[in-house]
Amino acid sequence: MGTRTMQRRAMTVTLVCGLGAILLTGCTKEEPRAEVMTLDQAKIEKIEVNADGTGRITVSYYSEKQSQDVVGIGEITKETEIMINGAVAKLSELRKGERVRGEVRIEKKGDKKTQVALKIYVNRPKPVGGEGG
Repeated sequence: MGTRTMQRRAMTVTLVCGLGAILLTGCTKEEPRAEVMTLDQAKIEKIEVNADGTGRITVSYYSEKQSQDVVGIGEITKETEIMINGAVAKLSELRKGERVRGEVRIEKKGDKKTQVALKIYVNRPKPVGGEGG
């Protein structure tokens, strides 16, 4: 193999490697950072239900990180798991003032923060003298 051919191959390899590095770093746009927060005890302050069953829920809870009560608004999607006394439920079945626990995914992209409720659990007291009573 001649010197010229070897130089061309070396240059081609260098160009391909350089282009690959540029493409790989160029394709890694800033992905939203997400963390999951668990709420052990929150109180429903407001419920907004859309026609398709999605919506928003506003809750108040004590934040240990901030050492104070805070209010959070969570988006309710079709994937949000809502359970009342262990049974699958809809957003429209939740009640203002009710105590809930659950998980919220907090997505951060730049200065924007979105909270999406992943799971909401409610334990309601069973009625006295219920069925079979």
